[in-house]
Amino acid sequence: MTSAPRQVTDINGVRYSLLRQLGRGGQGAVYEVDGGRLAAKIIFDSSATRRERLRNQLTQVKRLSLADLEIARPIEMLREPVLGYVMELLTGMQPLKALGAVPKDESSPAAWYIAGGGLRRRLQLLARSADALAGLHGKGLVYSDPSPHNIFVSESPAATEVRFIDADNIHYASVAGVPAVYTPGYGAPELVRCRSGVNSLTDAHAFSVLAFQTLSLAHPLIGDAVNDGPPEREEEALDGRLPWIDHPTDETNRASYGIPRPNVLSRKLLDLAARAFGAGLRDAAKRPGVSEWAECLHGAADATLSCASCKGTYYFTEKLCPWCDEPRPAFATAAFNLWDPSVGAGGELLQKPVGDRRRAVVAAVLGLTDGETVSVTQRLAHGRDGAAGARPVIELQLSGTRLSLRSVDGGRYRLSSPSGGRGAEVTDRVKEIRLEPGVASWRLHLGSPDTLHRVVNFELRPGGAR
Repeated sequence: MTSAPRQVTDINGVRYSLLRQLGRGGQGAVYEVDGGRLAAKIIFDSSATRRERLRNQLTQVKRLSLADLEIARPIEMLREPVLGYVMELLTGMQPLKALGAVPKDESSPAAWYIAGGGLRRRLQLLARSADALAGLHGKGLVYSDPSPHNIFVSESPAATEVRFIDADNIHYASVAGVPAVYTPGYGAPELVRCRSGVNSLTDAHAFSVLAFQTLSLAHPLIGDAVNDGPPEREEEALDGRLPWIDHPTDETNRASYGIPRPNVLSRKLLDLAARAFGAGLRDAAKRPGVSEWAECLHGAADATLSCASCKGTYYFTEKLCPWCDEPRPAFATAAFNLWDPSVGAGGELLQKPVGDRRRAVVAAVLGLTDGETVSVTQRLAHGRDGAAGARPVIELQLSGTRLSLRSVDGGRYRLSSPSGGRGAEVTDRVKEIRLEPGVASWRLHLGSPDTLHRVVNFELRPGGAR
């Protein structure tokens, strides 16, 4: 079967009307179910062996504790002659691949990139995807086939919901020799060469590729030599026999397409890409894991500003908006440092040596654009990861030199003056403080005064191209 019926029935006799096709891969296609919140995967393979294997796999997946992960839960198998199953899926979602390639008829790739939510949204979607994969790995499971085809994201550019579909991809790690399914272009070289089964590091390779591609619009292994060469050249590239497109010394596979990497990958993300597609391409043990990707993607999204002219987002380390050359506006940063009262008066702000100086330990930095409301989440406030880390704690809004703070989790948070001589409190009512360039501001404490906790130091930074 290569086309879907208009209606399917599950093994309990419940009927579902199929609407538009949401995605299609080598094994099957996913269709929206009339009524919303459900989708059906139809598999183009009616073999009895495959049917039995899928039934066993879905039975196993349904027993797993996955409710805390952004994975579309399978609900029920479909009745013969159709092979497939029904799964939960939020309405208004599309494959991540929709953000990874400029449509051929698009006249302005930059405008298209921004219209899709820009850099910040791509970073946030990828960070949430990495969180889900890391959560799966934390349970001793692997997804086995991460690709832009089976990660679904919100269609609305204002939303950042993520769902992994195809729960039949979830497995325990396997060994070489066991048939492995992967999407061409995203399989780890050791999988392509049949020298490994699926594991967390093969997932990490696939995720590295899709993250790099979604941000830069370039496949990290497909350079001009591959695009212009014979089909065998692509095989060489995907099984790791050619250098990646940004190899620091070997230029034989450079790519003339894609967005300049420094515009869309932070310094830490560039480092991860160099490790993933450099030494990690042939040696899986040297590959960064998805948890490291998640941390760096969240950090990169935090470090972005919005351009008042083109509405694009970019790293606050840039002096000009890379999308329209508008000078960077005045902005503020919120640095999340560590405060340890057990050290004693005057030494509570923990420091570490940097060269011949000592600097405050920085756990995270959040950029604040004038007029934009941003949230201090559990991840920033307390270092929580996964879905729990996304819960908002405090809302911040910069307006000129004034910063508004408001608790949104019901908590009360202490503000202290730089000298520690004055105090105030952040509650569910808006509290305003004034920021001045080069002058220490109020400190926001995110924990009990007698325990180690994070403290936020705000800094107002001037705009302009200098």
